[in-house]
Amino acid sequence: MKETERLVVMPLSARFVALPLFMLLGVGAAVAAPIQPLAVEPYNQLERGCSGCDLRGMDLRGRHWIGADLRGTDLRGADLRGANLEGADLTGALLEAADLRGATLTNAELTGVDLRDADLREAVVINAYAPGVRTSGMRYAGADLSGSDLIIGGGD
Repeated sequence: MKETERLVVMPLSARFVALPLFMLLGVGAAVAAPIQPLAVEPYNQLERGCSGCDLRGMDLRGRHWIGADLRGTDLRGADLRGANLEGADLTGALLEAADLRGATLTNAELTGVDLRDADLREAVVINAYAPGVRTSGMRYAGADLSGSDLIIGGGD
Protein backbone atom coordinates (compact mmCIF):
# COMPACT_ATOMS: atom_id res chain seq x y z
CA MET A 1 0.00 0.00 0.00
CA LYS A 2 1.38 3.33 -1.01
CA GLU A 3 1.74 6.22 1.36
CA THR A 4 -1.03 8.18 -0.43
CA GLU A 5 -3.51 5.30 -0.26
CA ARG A 6 -4.70 5.21 3.28
CA LEU A 7 -7.75 3.49 4.53
CA VAL A 8 -9.60 5.76 6.90
CA VAL A 9 -11.89 4.03 9.37
CA MET A 10 -14.23 6.28 11.27
CA PRO A 11 -16.74 5.35 13.94
CA LEU A 12 -20.38 5.66 12.93
CA SER A 13 -21.94 8.73 14.39
CA ALA A 14 -25.65 9.32 14.93
CA ARG A 15 -25.59 11.86 12.08
CA PHE A 16 -24.09 9.37 9.65
CA VAL A 17 -26.53 6.57 10.53
CA ALA A 18 -29.50 8.89 10.00
CA LEU A 19 -28.57 9.49 6.36
CA PRO A 20 -30.84 7.86 3.79
CA LEU A 21 -29.54 4.62 2.30
CA PHE A 22 -29.22 6.08 -1.22
CA MET A 23 -26.76 8.66 0.12
CA LEU A 24 -24.73 5.97 1.86
CA LEU A 25 -24.52 3.97 -1.35
CA GLY A 26 -23.55 6.98 -3.42
CA VAL A 27 -26.70 6.95 -5.53
CA GLY A 28 -27.83 10.36 -6.70
CA ALA A 29 -30.89 11.90 -5.07
CA ALA A 30 -32.66 12.08 -8.44
CA VAL A 31 -32.63 8.28 -8.68
CA ALA A 32 -34.20 7.63 -5.31
CA ALA A 33 -37.98 7.53 -5.17
CA PRO A 34 -39.90 8.60 -2.10
CA ILE A 35 -41.00 5.75 0.12
CA GLN A 36 -44.70 5.02 -0.23
CA PRO A 37 -46.70 3.35 2.51
CA LEU A 38 -47.94 -0.15 1.68
CA ALA A 39 -51.62 -0.09 0.78
CA VAL A 40 -53.23 -3.26 2.09
CA GLU A 41 -56.81 -3.86 1.05
CA PRO A 42 -59.07 -6.08 3.13
CA TYR A 43 -59.89 -9.46 1.57
CA ASN A 44 -63.05 -9.33 -0.49
CA GLN A 45 -64.73 -12.73 -0.74
CA LEU A 46 -66.59 -11.65 -3.89
CA GLU A 47 -63.43 -10.64 -5.76
CA ARG A 48 -63.01 -13.90 -7.73
CA GLY A 49 -66.63 -15.01 -7.66
CA CYS A 50 -68.76 -16.80 -5.20
CA SER A 51 -69.90 -20.27 -6.23
CA GLY A 52 -73.19 -21.19 -4.59
CA CYS A 53 -73.54 -17.89 -2.73
CA ASP A 54 -76.83 -16.19 -1.92
CA LEU A 55 -76.54 -12.74 -3.51
CA ARG A 56 -80.27 -12.12 -4.04
CA GLY A 57 -81.17 -8.49 -4.58
CA MET A 58 -77.61 -7.24 -4.06
CA ASP A 59 -76.22 -4.13 -5.76
CA LEU A 60 -73.37 -5.52 -7.88
CA ARG A 61 -73.29 -2.79 -10.52
CA GLY A 62 -70.06 -2.54 -12.50
CA ARG A 63 -68.46 -5.56 -10.77
CA HIS A 64 -65.57 -7.16 -12.67
CA TRP A 65 -66.04 -10.92 -12.54
CA ILE A 66 -63.99 -11.91 -15.57
CA GLY A 67 -63.66 -15.70 -15.57
CA ALA A 68 -65.30 -15.89 -12.13
CA ASP A 69 -66.81 -19.05 -10.66
CA LEU A 70 -70.46 -18.25 -10.04
CA ARG A 71 -71.86 -21.77 -10.45
CA GLY A 72 -75.18 -22.19 -8.67
CA THR A 73 -75.11 -18.63 -7.30
CA ASP A 74 -78.48 -17.10 -6.41
CA LEU A 75 -78.56 -13.69 -8.09
CA ARG A 76 -82.34 -13.32 -8.31
CA GLY A 77 -83.26 -9.63 -8.49
CA ALA A 78 -79.59 -8.57 -8.27
CA ASP A 79 -78.46 -5.34 -9.92
CA LEU A 80 -75.64 -6.29 -12.29
CA ARG A 81 -75.89 -3.28 -14.61
CA GLY A 82 -72.62 -2.76 -16.47
CA ALA A 83 -71.00 -5.79 -14.79
CA ASN A 84 -68.23 -7.60 -16.69
CA LEU A 85 -68.89 -11.34 -16.53
CA GLU A 86 -66.77 -12.23 -19.54
CA GLY A 87 -65.86 -15.92 -19.47
CA ALA A 88 -67.61 -16.41 -16.11
CA ASP A 89 -69.05 -19.83 -15.24
CA LEU A 90 -72.70 -19.25 -14.30
CA THR A 91 -73.78 -22.88 -14.67
CA GLY A 92 -77.08 -23.34 -12.84
CA ALA A 93 -77.11 -19.75 -11.53
CA LEU A 94 -80.43 -18.14 -10.68
CA LEU A 95 -80.69 -14.78 -12.43
CA GLU A 96 -84.47 -14.50 -12.42
CA ALA A 97 -85.51 -10.81 -12.60
CA ALA A 98 -81.84 -9.73 -12.43
CA ASP A 99 -80.91 -6.40 -14.01
CA LEU A 100 -78.10 -7.11 -16.50
CA ARG A 101 -78.54 -3.99 -18.65
CA GLY A 102 -75.25 -3.19 -20.35
CA ALA A 103 -73.51 -6.19 -18.78
CA THR A 104 -70.86 -8.19 -20.66
CA LEU A 105 -71.38 -11.96 -20.75
CA THR A 106 -69.12 -12.74 -23.70
CA ASN A 107 -67.90 -16.37 -23.69
CA ALA A 108 -69.80 -17.01 -20.45
CA GLU A 109 -70.99 -20.48 -19.48
CA LEU A 110 -74.76 -20.17 -19.07
CA THR A 111 -75.80 -23.84 -18.96
CA GLY A 112 -79.07 -24.23 -17.07
CA VAL A 113 -79.21 -20.57 -16.04
CA ASP A 114 -82.59 -19.14 -15.03
CA LEU A 115 -82.96 -15.80 -16.84
CA ARG A 116 -86.76 -15.56 -16.59
CA ASP A 117 -87.86 -11.92 -16.43
CA ALA A 118 -84.20 -10.77 -16.47
CA ASP A 119 -83.33 -7.51 -18.20
CA LEU A 120 -80.49 -7.94 -20.71
CA ARG A 121 -81.16 -4.81 -22.77
CA GLU A 122 -77.93 -3.47 -24.31
CA ALA A 123 -75.99 -6.43 -22.86
CA VAL A 124 -73.13 -8.06 -24.79
CA VAL A 125 -73.61 -11.83 -24.83
CA ILE A 126 -71.28 -12.92 -27.65
CA ASN A 127 -70.48 -16.64 -28.00
CA ALA A 128 -72.12 -17.55 -24.70
CA TYR A 129 -72.82 -21.24 -24.24
CA ALA A 130 -76.38 -21.54 -22.97
CA PRO A 131 -78.07 -24.97 -23.31
CA GLY A 132 -81.08 -25.42 -21.06
CA VAL A 133 -81.31 -21.72 -20.20
CA ARG A 134 -84.74 -20.46 -19.09
CA THR A 135 -85.69 -17.23 -20.84
CA SER A 136 -89.45 -16.57 -20.59
CA GLY A 137 -90.13 -12.88 -20.05
CA MET A 138 -86.47 -11.95 -20.60
CA ARG A 139 -85.93 -8.50 -22.14
CA TYR A 140 -83.04 -8.23 -24.59
CA ALA A 141 -83.75 -5.29 -26.94
CA GLY A 142 -80.46 -3.88 -28.23
CA ALA A 143 -78.42 -6.77 -26.82
CA ASP A 144 -75.62 -8.29 -28.92
CA LEU A 145 -76.29 -12.02 -28.92
CA SER A 146 -73.88 -12.89 -31.77
CA GLY A 147 -72.89 -16.55 -31.76
CA SER A 148 -74.92 -17.32 -28.63
CA ASP A 149 -77.71 -19.85 -28.39
CA LEU A 150 -79.31 -17.85 -25.63
CA ILE A 151 -82.67 -17.32 -27.34
CA ILE A 152 -82.77 -20.15 -29.89
CA GLY A 153 -81.48 -22.83 -27.52
CA GLY A 154 -83.22 -21.48 -24.47
CA GLY A 155 -86.07 -23.31 -22.86
CA ASP A 156 -88.60 -22.34 -20.25
